[in-house]
Amino acid sequence: MTFNGHYVFAAGVALAAFSGVLISWDPGTVCRLSSDAMPDSPFSYPALCFTFWAYSVPVGLILAATGALMLAGAGRGLTLPFLIGALATYAAIAIANDPMPHIPPLFGIGGGLILLFYFLILWVTKAEMRANPFKLIGYTFLVTGFWFACGMASRPYHDLLDSGQSPIDIMAYFVIAMGFLLLGEVRARRRAPGAHRTGLEGHTA
Repeated sequence: MTFNGHYVFAAGVALAAFSGVLISWDPGTVCRLSSDAMPDSPFSYPALCFTFWAYSVPVGLILAATGALMLAGAGRGLTLPFLIGALATYAAIAIANDPMPHIPPLFGIGGGLILLFYFLILWVTKAEMRANPFKLIGYTFLVTGFWFACGMASRPYHDLLDSGQSPIDIMAYFVIAMGFLLLGEVRARRRAPGAHRTGLEGHTA
């Protein structure tokens, strides 16, 4: 598993880096796309290039994470469920978002959950903040970035909301990420010998 993990990790890094760095530098030029010359076939080079660019970075991230699990010695009982679950979640959100109508309360609920998870993470990690403030700084600026990213990402959708499109997929990824970061912090403290109790340990497996 460790040997194969190097290949899976390298494939994920290469896929995400190639698309996220090289194509993103100027996708219009690389994919030969312009607002005046949109592809007339989904199987033309511009359309396939754009589709690859749109989806390859998340897939690359998932592959790299799977490779990291393999390199850490995780067995198939963990790596396969992670790989399949992550890809299935990504596909489900991508597919569901297309016909998803704009429901403003969902954004309020999502934002509330992100804040709740953030404040719970602060509570869970409070005992180590003085010795290791770097994680605290990272979480704080990460959630701050979420706030501005949601605002920026919603702008192009405003004129399209009545037609059924919504940036709820972005909110969904943020909520999922913060939820699992919280679970990870709680679980790490459950397994650490002599760790300070947070009051949340009984709620995770």
